[in-house]
Amino acid sequence: MTATTERSWHIGDYHPLAWAETAVKTLAFVVAYVAFVHALDRGLHSPSRVRIAELALLGLAEVGILLAIVDRVLERELIAVGFVVLNNAAHASMLYALLAIPGPGGLLSLFCALMLGGEVIKLRWLHKERPTLRQIGLMAAQAFVVAYAAIYLIALVFWEFAT
Repeated sequence: MTATTERSWHIGDYHPLAWAETAVKTLAFVVAYVAFVHALDRGLHSPSRVRIAELALLGLAEVGILLAIVDRVLERELIAVGFVVLNNAAHASMLYALLAIPGPGGLLSLFCALMLGGEVIKLRWLHKERPTLRQIGLMAAQAFVVAYAAIYLIALVFWEFAT
């Protein structure tokens, strides 16, 4: 007889800091969707050096989020799946907005600042609660959060000083 470890779809137990992270990042998603809607009636262009750097930074974040979708589906946690799909859509929206003329302007800064804020909250939650995680250790999870925070911080600083 073989044992199965297949999990059913479920809703996880979330700490208040996890909900705070979700709320802050959801505001960032709204900003990205607004940037996308504004970009829909604008022409697209070949990006300049500044835009290439911005696209590369957000594109790197997007690749990680695409991988996270697979992880969340394997975990079968409903809220996490919905959140990561909305996260993916927000990043794709901002990438599209970066190709429009004019670009997203201050919306990019606001998006990056809110995403950075969400990562700081998540890092605090990981440090405070030390949750059990799926297939990775706590240190690896913290490293991923720091990497995402660095992406948003670099994009924010780059946008503020390079434009």
